[in-house]
Amino acid sequence: MGKIIYLTGAPATGKSTLTRNLAEKADQVMVFTYSKELARIVSSRVGAIDQKDLREQSAKLITRDDVEAVDVELVQLAQRFKNQNGFLVIDSHPVTIESFGFRVTPFTKEMLRQLAPDVITCLYADAHTLANRIQADAAGRPLPTKTELERHVDLQCNLASVYAFETGASLYYLDAAKSEGELLENFMQVSRIPRSIYSDSGS
Repeated sequence: MGKIIYLTGAPATGKSTLTRNLAEKADQVMVFTYSKELARIVSSRVGAIDQKDLREQSAKLITRDDVEAVDVELVQLAQRFKNQNGFLVIDSHPVTIESFGFRVTPFTKEMLRQLAPDVITCLYADAHTLANRIQADAAGRPLPTKTELERHVDLQCNLASVYAFETGASLYYLDAAKSEGELLENFMQVSRIPRSIYSDSGS
C-alpha cells in the first residue's frame, strides 16, 4: 500500500532541494509539487506563467478556485496511489507572504480526510538562514523582514500541527538549517522511506 507524506515549510527552507535530492536517490518515490501544479492551473486561466510568477504576484494571480482545483487533483492522485506501492511526497506551503500581510489557503476538513497523509513533515530554519538563502537565490521571492520570516515559519508550523490533529498523522519538525545530506537522511528516517528503494544511480 502506498504511503502519503505531506512536506511543508516556509519558503527557502529547502523543500524543492529536498524533494529533488529524494527523487534522484530513491525509486518508488513520486513528488507532487503543489506550486508547479498551481502554476499550470492558473496558466489555463490567465496565460502562461511559471512558479517564479506565482512567487512574485501570489494573491494577485491565485484565486481560491485555483487552489481548490489543485486540491481535487491531489486528492484523486493520493487515493489512487494508496492502492500502489511506494511513497507520494507532497511539496506544499499554503501560507504565503502578501503585500497586505499573510494569506493561508488550507485544505478543507473533507479534503484532509480524503488525503489522509501517513506522515507530515514541516521544515523550519532561523530567520538569518532563510534571509541568506533568499538573497543568494530569490527565484521571484521578495526579501521579507526578520519578523516576517519568523512569523511565516511559525504560521506554517502551526498549520502543520492542525493538519496532524485533524488526520492523526505522525508529525515531525525538521531543522532545515542542517546540510542537504543530513536533512535528506532525517526526512527519510521520519518518513520511513527505506534505503532499500535507493536507485543504483542515486546510491
